[in-house]
Amino acid sequence: MRLRELARSPEGRIFLCILAAAPFLLTPWVHGDGIGYVAYLHSAIVDLDLDLANELEYLSTHVAVDAGGLPGLLLDRSNHTPGVDPHYHTPPPDPVTGRVPSNFSTGPSIAWAPAYLSVHAAVKAGRSIGLSHRDDGYGGAYYLAIALTSLACGIVGLLFAYKMAHTLTPSREAFWATLAIAAASPLLYYLYLAPSYGHAITALTAGAFFLYWRQSRRAPSAVTWFHWGLLAGLLFLVRWNDVVLAVPVFVVEAARLLRQGTKPNETAGQDAQSIRWTRVWQLTGHVGAVLAGRGGAALAGFMLVSLPQFCVWQYLHGRPWVRHSVETLQFSPEGLWGTLFSARHGLFIWTPITLLAVIGLFLLWRRDAELAGVSIAALGLLVLSNCIVHDWWAGASFGMRRMVSATPLFVLGLTVLFDDLRVASRRSHDLQAASRRSHDLQAASRRSHDLQAASRRHSGRFLAPVIFLLFTVWNVLLLAQYSLGMISHTEPVSFATIASNQPRVVVRIVQLVGEIL
Repeated sequence: MRLRELARSPEGRIFLCILAAAPFLLTPWVHGDGIGYVAYLHSAIVDLDLDLANELEYLSTHVAVDAGGLPGLLLDRSNHTPGVDPHYHTPPPDPVTGRVPSNFSTGPSIAWAPAYLSVHAAVKAGRSIGLSHRDDGYGGAYYLAIALTSLACGIVGLLFAYKMAHTLTPSREAFWATLAIAAASPLLYYLYLAPSYGHAITALTAGAFFLYWRQSRRAPSAVTWFHWGLLAGLLFLVRWNDVVLAVPVFVVEAARLLRQGTKPNETAGQDAQSIRWTRVWQLTGHVGAVLAGRGGAALAGFMLVSLPQFCVWQYLHGRPWVRHSVETLQFSPEGLWGTLFSARHGLFIWTPITLLAVIGLFLLWRRDAELAGVSIAALGLLVLSNCIVHDWWAGASFGMRRMVSATPLFVLGLTVLFDDLRVASRRSHDLQAASRRSHDLQAASRRSHDLQAASRRHSGRFLAPVIFLLFTVWNVLLLAQYSLGMISHTEPVSFATIASNQPRVVVRIVQLVGEIL
């Protein structure tokens, strides 16, 4: 009965749909950037230190050995062998401290810690009563705990995105937009096949930040600013670059304070002008003090949440910020265009549904200019921040993975687009019906035309699910190409190559399923 009740709500259906794919796609393994994230987790909980050298060595040499799930069974049948980047995954000791650092954030390991620690405690307890299970913190139940936590974070993030989008449009459009971004964007890969990366968790942190700001922006207090700071700190803790998503919000809120606080009352009399300007100066000083206080509250919240990252940097690098080489941090002008349109993981080339979502963000301007402006600016800053590192294509990446943090913005934009298409379709059919009624026709004929018009009005309801289905099938087949090594993980792959491989990968999947069964 409870399952039926859950399935009746859009939120419940989103949850059940994403959960239903887990038995077929969820892959508990650690590879790529997951090496740097999981190294923190294992070192802190199993070794009780932050000496990462042994973790990085083990994880980088056991990528395929510890893979689980159905995709894990396909690894030896794939044309692709997961690689290890010495610069990121097995870095040399820091020149100041001599300690081996991780080039990745600590937030994901903190998110995984409760489930991972529970598994470790259960395994230890089991071994004490004679049960045999490896308790070294690698593979098996340990990786499953990481994968399930990432999946749960991704689901909650999508539900936050749905809730924010639903405030503007009917729940039906928000429902299909949420599922479309979950299934037809790079998030699909990082929800299921790469849960040891931090990208699924960024959907949660970004969703929480924008949803809370959307709900609290009209009457912000110092406490509200503090909460914004806390959530901005979470953005930073999970993925450093994501803090740029919060910048437009704080700019808009600071401008709101200035507008509200520097509106002097009109004063009658001979010296009204001088009194008015005196009042302006008084209000400006007051607003400045208020703004400083609110900004201080936000900064306090940010620092409180970000403190673990600064402490880890202090320990590993001897200073509270990461130490990157000049070659790593260099602005790439070509990355501005490439992030969106390059065949090398360009967002709109590998994930065309996001182009529809961006169009929707511009359409949002007519409904809520402030929300649209913040969303577009945040997305622009995220693109710009991607060009700060030399590998703007994000190395071995399924699509433009560094844009997964914009998941709530994509859901919002796609929801608006779906709703506008529905409204436009209804208006079009209403005009057709009105045109037919204007002719001098027999009553039966008019009745027939009216029924046809009513039927066509409902056709607009199918636009969103049809778009969802088309782009999801495209993305799932592209994911299969990527996983089976039919396309490069690091080099440019043209749209034509992707399209021509789509029917071939269907044949390959059928062959592999037959081999396994």
